[in-house]
Amino acid sequence: MKTEITTLLEHWGDFDAVSKACQILEWDQETMLPERGGSARAMALSSLAKIAHEKLVSKEFRKALKEANAADKLSSKEAAMVREADREFKRAAKVPASLVSEIARAESEGLEAWRKAYKSNGWNDFVGKLATLVRLKRRMADAIGYAGVPYDALLDHYEPGATVKELDPLFEGLRETTVDLVQRIGRSKRKPDSSILTRHYPKDAQLAFGWKIVETMGFDRNAGRIDLSTHPFCSGFGPGDVRLTTRVNERDVRPNLFGVIHEAGHGLYEQGLDEKLMGTPLGTAISLGVHESQSRLWENIVGRSRAFWEHFFPIAKRQFPEALKNVKLADFHFAVNEVTPSFIRVEADEVTYNLHIVLRYEIEKGLFDGSIAPKNLPQVWNAKMNELLGIRPRKDSEGVLQDIHWAMGLYGYFPTYSLGNLYGAQLWDRAQRDIPDLEKKIAAGDLLPLREWLRKKIHQPGRMYSAKDLIRRATGREPSPKYFSEYVEKKFGELYDL
Repeated sequence: MKTEITTLLEHWGDFDAVSKACQILEWDQETMLPERGGSARAMALSSLAKIAHEKLVSKEFRKALKEANAADKLSSKEAAMVREADREFKRAAKVPASLVSEIARAESEGLEAWRKAYKSNGWNDFVGKLATLVRLKRRMADAIGYAGVPYDALLDHYEPGATVKELDPLFEGLRETTVDLVQRIGRSKRKPDSSILTRHYPKDAQLAFGWKIVETMGFDRNAGRIDLSTHPFCSGFGPGDVRLTTRVNERDVRPNLFGVIHEAGHGLYEQGLDEKLMGTPLGTAISLGVHESQSRLWENIVGRSRAFWEHFFPIAKRQFPEALKNVKLADFHFAVNEVTPSFIRVEADEVTYNLHIVLRYEIEKGLFDGSIAPKNLPQVWNAKMNELLGIRPRKDSEGVLQDIHWAMGLYGYFPTYSLGNLYGAQLWDRAQRDIPDLEKKIAAGDLLPLREWLRKKIHQPGRMYSAKDLIRRATGREPSPKYFSEYVEKKFGELYDL
């Protein structure tokens, strides 16, 4: 018998299917699309984005949502479905379909322009597209509405409920404590030999080693794949179809090694979602901050730990016999945890990483309050990089052009990386208390207990709870930055004899 909920889910399923079709085309654009295919792809994505939007704001969906809201005796799961559908509908209903279509096309064109500009170091080839995207996203923010500043409407899309008022004190604190720790590390007489990581690491061997690691993490190869792209990312179309990408530098093992662990952290979240919730408003991750907690936890807290390399270093020595000849475990472990200011965010160490996010957060706020003009971004970027990290990019491809996010219209996304660092450290603290001898298990190559703990606590609930409530339920504590601060102080204090 059809109920208010089943009717709502039928309409949601249509919207979800078209949205996923858009995502698959976006994945293909990044991995497989011929060089001359960009224009046609932009048109297709523009049309599909408009169709998805129209499905969500249709009279039929509005009616089904109204009836579901008025239904009696909803289960807690059904009530959560209605809540999430209502949230998405209210945001979408405020934005004209024509603007949605215009943004989708601008994003696809922006991506093509960025890719060419990145390769040629040609900022002037991209700035016009970026200015268009900022203008369109500002129109979207104004249409959605906000209590504080326009940027709040964009933050809320990726981290529901997040605002500049809430994040400003957090980032000011991260800026202060991180700069202090970096300076203390800089004064330490202990220094790792990072040249270990910049020897010749053959591409095929790197890719094979990456697969060994992610499969040990519990990533299902029959439900996923790894491809190459300019910028690493993860796309999930359901637990049975999760696609990771990576990039390989044969003269530096870190980009692929830690990039693929990072993306596999995302991938485990996607593969761990409850299949019974697929195609419903609860069938995806609750926030990008929570999503990043999974990738950052696996990449750094696990992937750069001594326990992890006690298992994987002997395998690495067999995989890269020339590069790691005569290298000791302690030296390799110290090298992969080197703290030094660097230009590229995705290759930054655990300590300086948050400063890369502070830089982007401050710039995004400026773009949307009008205090920073897109044409001036390279100069603003370089000045902030010098202020925060004491270095100045030599070219825009290692500065303002390095990230793909702005080309894809992902304004408001960057702060979730730092939130992910904070959430991840808090989850790790609890997992250590819940899983007996967790570090010993990791040292023995048994990573599945951690994956199962995360699957139960974080992945399976989908969007049942808010991000803060999910972290609270998983850890028994309110979300707090203190766990990350304590973690980095202890780890790097020991490594650098602080």
